Amino acid sequence: MVPSISVVIPFYHAEEFFDETYQSIKQQTIQPQEIIVVNDGCGKKALTFLSQYNDIKIINFEKNKGVSAARNAGAKAANGEWIAFLDADDMWLPTKLEDQSQFINDNPHFSACHTGISTFNNNGIISTFLDKPSECKIPEILCEVQVLPSAFFVKKDVLLSVGLFDNKIRCSEDHELIIRMTLAGYRIGFLNKALTQLRRMDHGNLSSNGRNMLIGHYEVLTKHWKTFRIHKGYTNLYVYKTFMTAGGKCLGIERKLYFVVGRIFKLFLLKNLSTTQ
Repeated sequence: MVPSISVVIPFYHAEEFFDETYQSIKQQTIQPQEIIVVNDGCGKKALTFLSQYNDIKIINFEKNKGVSAARNAGAKAANGEWIAFLDADDMWLPTKLEDQSQFINDNPHFSACHTGISTFNNNGIISTFLDKPSECKIPEILCEVQVLPSAFFVKKDVLLSVGLFDNKIRCSEDHELIIRMTLAGYRIGFLNKALTQLRRMDHGNLSSNGRNMLIGHYEVLTKHWKTFRIHKGYTNLYVYKTFMTAGGKCLGIERKLYFVVGRIFKLFLLKNLSTTQ
């Protein structure tokens, strides 16, 4: 049984890459019921560009509201039973929607699933990530971002029931949603195929900015502090990874500062390990 699927794409100055994204949808072996593109405050120029695609539904924001608000607006407007998110510069392999639909049919206990990913640039594939748990579970997902939006396939009713993305969190909003869904008892499975391709060309991804990432991770930590507090070792690991990753995305004194803080939390990790052995 093929489910009805709505594709939701937040659009923010993505004219250079959007056609490749769109074509990867049109090449799917099963076609979605609809493609919804949310123009996130990019004005008439973006609307004129998007108007050449006569089979997409456009939601227009007069002002920029951020990726969470854009995804939420698209999800609320969706007519499909299932929602597949796709960023406007990423791509899917042709069987992505078909394979995820079959995975859900074969595993009806899951309310959502995600795929493996590959990162790429103009020179081709950079890395492939398939080493992920078969199901998202606390506490492991506290310290590791496992589900990325372009790989995510979720039942609309479930997404609405947990309150959609938190649009107060401007970075790491995807991680926060998965934590919240898991805490609510919804099960998220992993399809071990690299069917989603993420563009990595330093062209404005929020994740490419270490400071934004640091702020987003802090917001996730404070929102779910009670859960993190229960799993202290995973909290230290989360903070360690946060500062080391943020440091890798910065330059100068900021880079050095983040690495120093990260190494301090590594000492806490080693201390916790030694006391539990």
